[in-house]
Amino acid sequence: MRHIPLLASCLLVGACCHTLSGCSGPPPVSTSMVEATVSGTVTINGKLATEGEVEFDPANYLRKMEPARRAPISADGRYTIRTLLGQNIVRFVSFEEPTERGMAYDSIEFDVKEGENTLDIRLPLNQ
Repeated sequence: MRHIPLLASCLLVGACCHTLSGCSGPPPVSTSMVEATVSGTVTINGKLATEGEVEFDPANYLRKMEPARRAPISADGRYTIRTLLGQNIVRFVSFEEPTERGMAYDSIEFDVKEGENTLDIRLPLNQ
């Protein structure tokens, strides 16, 4: 009977260690092939962008071959794009200012939900 408390203690310690170390395996990601619309504005240093592109990349380890989608920025700083539900990596490239011509900004993650989505992008991202 002495071995039962020792065994229970070992199992409890093992369970705690497994819980604290996190789960193994890849994180959960979307496999959905359903599209939704995302729209918004792009602001650079407090001013609406007047050109450039927004890119939404829905690829993940379960949607490896899914291409990124691109949408132009209109003269009033707005964009509209259709992309897959779930996490998307969003990037922006501006062609406006000579010092930033062709420069890609850092990316952000955006979780696209069913229906209409809004994402207003303010650059640089650390503002």
